Amino acid sequence: MKQVTINIPENKFSFFMKLMRSLNFVKVVEPTLTAEEQLTPAQKKTWENIKQGFIELRMVEEGKLKDRPIQELLNEL
Repeated sequence: MKQVTINIPENKFSFFMKLMRSLNFVKVVEPTLTAEEQLTPAQKKTWENIKQGFIELRMVEEGKLKDRPIQELLNEL
């Protein structure tokens, strides 16, 4: 048996899957969700904040963004 991976535009996916299921010689393996796709909306927001933090950290390390002392940050809280 051979395996094929195909990228389908989102708006054509439903039609394509219906077509594939109609072929008796094709075994359809349902797509699995990525870890990010399985997150709840609240978890997605938290994850986006974490990713943004790492982006900003990289920018500080590269000198593209100015950092500030931790005490200044704690004083704001």
